[in-house]
Order: sequence, then structure tokens, then C-alpha cells
Amino acid sequence: MTTDKEREVIQIQTKSIIRDACGEDRDAAEYLWMIARITRTLDDIYDADQEVTREDMLEVLEYLFVKLPTNSFFNKNQAILLSQHLSMYNAWMAANLAENGDETDKIYAHVWRDTHHELIPIVAMLTQGYKKMQLVSLHIRRIFKNKLGD
Repeated sequence: MTTDKEREVIQIQTKSIIRDACGEDRDAAEYLWMIARITRTLDDIYDADQEVTREDMLEVLEYLFVKLPTNSFFNKNQAILLSQHLSMYNAWMAANLAENGDETDKIYAHVWRDTHHELIPIVAMLTQGYKKMQLVSLHIRRIFKNKLGD
């Protein structure tokens, strides 16, 4: 569980890495922000460790049913991005199950739960090329690294 202060820091870092990964592509930035909000809110609902308001849930529903399907960046790159959505969801569900396992399972869960971060370098590649993908990937691994058990 993260504290309110930790969430503030994470939000600042997330917005920064989104700007870096998307460059001037506003639709790509909107897409990544929606994914960040969706995954955070759904994780909070699943873990039941943070209050999720009615407004939070309505925001996610709007993203899922209206804004994401009409986002031009998502539509242009849907074939690539949808496969990542499937992988992210699959890894997140596996992480949730593995958290109740033995020590090794918990180590895997620690890594699998953050598979959604892999979407950001892919967006960087689509918006700015392969070299930018590499730079963003390294940056993400530094700023979002957590100690085991966090």
C-alpha cells in the first residue's frame, strides 16, 4: 500500500515520464495517462487498500468506453498496443495470484505487477523512435524500482 505522499511523488514521476515518452504527441500522452489512471484505480479496487470514489470509477468507465476507443493514437497503433494490454492484464492477474504463494512466487509477483510499465517505452518508440525507447526504458527501471515487499 502506498501513502498519499508516495502517490503524489509517483504521479509527478508518471507525468514526467509520459511527457518524455510521448514528445509532442498529445494523443499519445492522453493515451498513457488514461492507462495510468485505469491501472491505478483497478489495482486499488482489487487490493481494497485505498478509497476509490464514485468519481474515480466513473472516470475509468469513461476512459474504457469512450475516450480510449476514440483516442487517435490508440486507434492508429491498436494492433501493437492491444497485444500489450493483453500481456499487462495477464501478468497483473498472475501477480495477484502469486502474491499468496511461496517466497519465489512473491518475487515473481513483485516483477509481474509492473508489466504495465513496458507500455511506455513502446509508446516512446512509436512516437520518437528506437533510441528514445531505449532511453525511456532505462529511465523507467530507475524511477519505478521498488524494494521487495513494497
